[in-house]
Amino acid sequence: MKIKNMLLHGLMMSVVMMSCQKQEQLPAGTVKEVVDSTVTRFYKKLTPAQLDTISDAYVLGSLNEEEKAILATKFWTFDANVPVTVSLMRDIDQKILPFWLESSGFKKTSMQVKNEEFTYEVWQKNFDKGTVGLGINGFDMHRPVYFISVAPQNISDKLEITNVAPAEYKLDTMRVGAFTYHDWDGLVLDEVPDALKGQVLFTTVRGRAREAHLVHAFRTTGTPSSTQPDQVILTWSGDPKTSVNVQWRTNPEIATGKVKYWVPGTKDTVSTDASVFKMEDRLLQNDRYVNRFTTKLKGLKPGTTYHYAIGTDRNKWSVPTSFKTESAQNDGFSFIWFGDTHYSPIWGDMAQKAVKRHPETAFFSIAGDLVSTGLHRDHWDQLWDHSKNVFTSKSLMPVPGNHDSQDGLGAWMYKEMFSLPENGPAGQPSEMTYAFNYQNALYLMIDATLSVPQQSAWVEEKLKTSDAKWKFVMFHFPPYNFEEPYDEIKKEWGTLFDKYHVDMVMSGHMHYYLRTKPLNADKAVATPAQGTIYTMSISIPGKQVRWPDEEYALVRYKDGPLYQHITINGNTLSYKCYDPEGNVKDELIITK
Repeated sequence: MKIKNMLLHGLMMSVVMMSCQKQEQLPAGTVKEVVDSTVTRFYKKLTPAQLDTISDAYVLGSLNEEEKAILATKFWTFDANVPVTVSLMRDIDQKILPFWLESSGFKKTSMQVKNEEFTYEVWQKNFDKGTVGLGINGFDMHRPVYFISVAPQNISDKLEITNVAPAEYKLDTMRVGAFTYHDWDGLVLDEVPDALKGQVLFTTVRGRAREAHLVHAFRTTGTPSSTQPDQVILTWSGDPKTSVNVQWRTNPEIATGKVKYWVPGTKDTVSTDASVFKMEDRLLQNDRYVNRFTTKLKGLKPGTTYHYAIGTDRNKWSVPTSFKTESAQNDGFSFIWFGDTHYSPIWGDMAQKAVKRHPETAFFSIAGDLVSTGLHRDHWDQLWDHSKNVFTSKSLMPVPGNHDSQDGLGAWMYKEMFSLPENGPAGQPSEMTYAFNYQNALYLMIDATLSVPQQSAWVEEKLKTSDAKWKFVMFHFPPYNFEEPYDEIKKEWGTLFDKYHVDMVMSGHMHYYLRTKPLNADKAVATPAQGTIYTMSISIPGKQVRWPDEEYALVRYKDGPLYQHITINGNTLSYKCYDPEGNVKDELIITK
């Protein structure tokens, strides 16, 4: 049954009254609690077809007066020591006004604020001193969310703003050149009316559009969880010679899990309990909650093949599979890395062919953008479904891209998918930037969506103190490409790569293939043994229209999918780029 829109008339009276009260009388409760509760009620009441038809009016009609009051006042709160005027900048392309805006007393002005992408109309309201509460951006997911500036009503008053919630987004000054979204700090204001210049600017992130997203919001996964363990992947957080981590998924009915493992041909079987994390994607209507398990196997023997099986609290065990630990000898190894995978079945097919073609491969890496929307678990479900069993016997050591770290909300879902080394830069999220060694090679895996300068000291310390013969760096944004210069990365990290001779940098993001000449700022002509080679790849079909010359480029391809297989054998590195059918598209040998 299709749900008919309900009239908005009469629904807003309590919200108006709440907004006109003293601002310190904000209701108890949070936006998240209200939306969580609303989603739960919808799942009990509505069919999947009905969920696709709900409107703003229907959502409002399903809320009680207290819930509406919370959504109208608890999205953004702060305290002001004097009476203030709040200016609210709202994107003119957002079709439906936030339900509380006019009814709470905000008036639309003739002013506009602009950046190169969006034009914002300016709404204003006066507030007494005390607590100010503002409402949600809407029930849609309009990414350029509103932002505000605040000024004292009496220009002689000294304004102090405290107790801002959410507190993680800094206050700035309203001016031309200021940015409003931390997830797009290159998007700065081009036009600011004189009347608003100098006011206190509240910055935000586009991800806040998701906080009350209910209209055209609900999704399904084609591979929902069950009581049987699936999505099994291996990673490392410790020494690959003596440890491995096993991760998997079940539905919430399975409360505990464990892994048993053994050396084939022996009777010694060891079991290790798993930790569990209950992951929620509240808009995933057919699989809202799953349990994700992690077991860390330690004390393993180097260069040894182990069999393992995953057990549940129902005394059921998965079909055994195997992995091999790193050899204690520098007897050579190979690894495969992919550019952007974007949960593509084309990539998944290529990955399965690659592991069959190169069974000796020690591990895999992905240079970011594993999925297209990192906070949609159905994208991750597709990624693991397409890769099948590629990572059940070979570890995957990835880095996040901008699509995995979504709209300024961070990459928490990515982080919960993987158990990775916690040896990254101090003050940065753990497991996002990390380092590991495999035989005589060092790998710096960097989250380039985080602050570049704040990670530079860590990059230098890892390179400076390493005695590895081979040094590799992987991060998502390519320093050399024809779309965007990434001057900060070149300045902060490129100089370190020159100084400590990084052999190869591996990136993605731009959706074409590139291998540069050996580059070194201190040398007019660099050889592979003297300079750093920058590579960029793509695991899905490309999308290039422009194709300008790049003076630093040695090999380029407009299109994918492609993957890279690198073999290290003592003083020799063999690099080959393949298409899915095994044709060599690029190759290089470096001898030290």
